[in-house]
Amino acid sequence: MSPNEGRIRSPFRALVQDFTPIWFTWCMNAGVIGILLHQLPYQFSGLPVLSTIAFVVDLVLFIIFSAIMITRFIWFGRQAYYEITDNINDLALGACWPIAWQTLSALTCLIVSNASWGGHAFTLVGYAMWWIGTGWMVAYLLFTFLTLIRRRSVKDRKLPLTIVIPAVGVATVATTGGLIVSFADDISARLAVPIIIVSFMIVGIGLFMSIFLYTYLLHSLFVDGWPPAENIASVWVFLGPMGQPAAAIQLLSSAANKYGRFAGYNRGTFLTESAAEPLSVACILLALWLTGMGCVWALMAFAAMAEKAWQRQLMWTLSWNSIIFPTGTLTTSFLLFSIAMDSPAFRAVTTALVVLMVMCFFLNVGFAIRRVCQGRLLIVRRDPRQTDFENGHVD
Repeated sequence: MSPNEGRIRSPFRALVQDFTPIWFTWCMNAGVIGILLHQLPYQFSGLPVLSTIAFVVDLVLFIIFSAIMITRFIWFGRQAYYEITDNINDLALGACWPIAWQTLSALTCLIVSNASWGGHAFTLVGYAMWWIGTGWMVAYLLFTFLTLIRRRSVKDRKLPLTIVIPAVGVATVATTGGLIVSFADDISARLAVPIIIVSFMIVGIGLFMSIFLYTYLLHSLFVDGWPPAENIASVWVFLGPMGQPAAAIQLLSSAANKYGRFAGYNRGTFLTESAAEPLSVACILLALWLTGMGCVWALMAFAAMAEKAWQRQLMWTLSWNSIIFPTGTLTTSFLLFSIAMDSPAFRAVTTALVVLMVMCFFLNVGFAIRRVCQGRLLIVRRDPRQTDFENGHVD
């Protein structure tokens, strides 16, 4: 066998061996688009169908990608584990797996439980999925940062911007929880209140962890400037830590007040109807602060990509998937403002952003299919590990 033949793998082996958590961003993006289409303020008869299609895409991709990821761990074992955990970017992106699961739990309650053939049984399915996803996401957050601490991974490397994704993930748990307790079919206050309380606690975890990381990452930008052109789209992840908590606290307080979950529970001094209304007002005010900061990050991310485009360095990579979900968190916050304030301006902004997100999704699909057909993405038969070994780059 010649050296070149030794580096060529079968398509299936190449697919499994190189599969990384970043592919779950496709599920996340389809999920957030499905949620926004379902709740969009300007509805027409085709929107529920489009939302259901997005849900099906999310579900099918999640099943396929999960099967490939599990196969990688079964087939390659410790090699797969250490390749992911030794790469800080892949370690952070591992949070995309439970985030994608949580979008499915929310869509199950939004779409399936309210369908004519669905009903309360699927509310219970989505409810159980949410609790499973909550444990999964919090455990992964701890695993990520404990791994970085134990291995001292940043001693001679700087943290990638994607390190905020686990923090965004726990905030996503709260947002999906808010969707479930607000819109799931026939959910009782007894089921809803535990989700509301846990979700408020989890919002704090995600928000404060993100603020701690913001300090480090912003300092890195001041020192080193924007990321290289192939990773410039990752700047958009900065929107998530602001947009997701803003959406979450609005949904949770609305469930407590507007949908009567606290009134139905009516215990103590906090879980009462009289406490729900001021809670809702306070959460809207805090959401406005967070959304304002999110808008600043959005403008900075747009400026970063515009600068690379002006320099003719802008290129498409899978990191472009990081544009959609963070933007979706901010869009969800705008959507909820449009309801709370009965604001035509927020409704218009929400609709425009959803349209742009859908366009970006199909743009990413087009580029991804092209790269796959060229053998440059997903199924790359030449093993880069062998090349690194020959060049002396193996640790």
